[in-house]
Amino acid sequence: MDFHTHNLLAPPGTAIVNLPRSILSCPAAFQPQPAALYSIGIHPWWTVDATEAEWQSLKQLAVHPQIVAIGECGLDTLRGASIEEQLVWFRRHIALAESLEKPLTVHCVRSFHHLLALHKELRPRSRWTVHGFRGGPALARQLLDAGIDLSFGRRYNPASLALTPPDRRHFETDEEAR
Repeated sequence: MDFHTHNLLAPPGTAIVNLPRSILSCPAAFQPQPAALYSIGIHPWWTVDATEAEWQSLKQLAVHPQIVAIGECGLDTLRGASIEEQLVWFRRHIALAESLEKPLTVHCVRSFHHLLALHKELRPRSRWTVHGFRGGPALARQLLDAGIDLSFGRRYNPASLALTPPDRRHFETDEEAR
């Protein structure tokens, strides 16, 4: 299964499709295909102008049984709002994932120290997966030891993939869909 894609045309049942931001503006536009699986979140890049109305739409949609993951959400020091503001949005996603008992799909760029600190502080029951992981084996080991899964796209570090146990390793086409 394709763990994370933005390809809305992925054949149902073959991928977890991350819904576009436009769905948050018009939740009624969400017309899930039979057997299709979806995730929904406020990407860290969107945090510059994310609204409370979008958050309320996200919460409304997140309870749908075909929404199987919360995210793509997370932290990115290169784009988006300040890291402080991104942490506020990320904590909201974490709380939602916990309340719905759904896994969290995490976007993390140059913020792994924040991610690891949050995971340690909050001790979530829901599974967290860093999508598009490209880091080296030392960082992969740190994340895995903390209980965070890894998802690999077209570009990845082979040593990190090799040390990731099969049941904690996911594959995605995120990069190809953009």
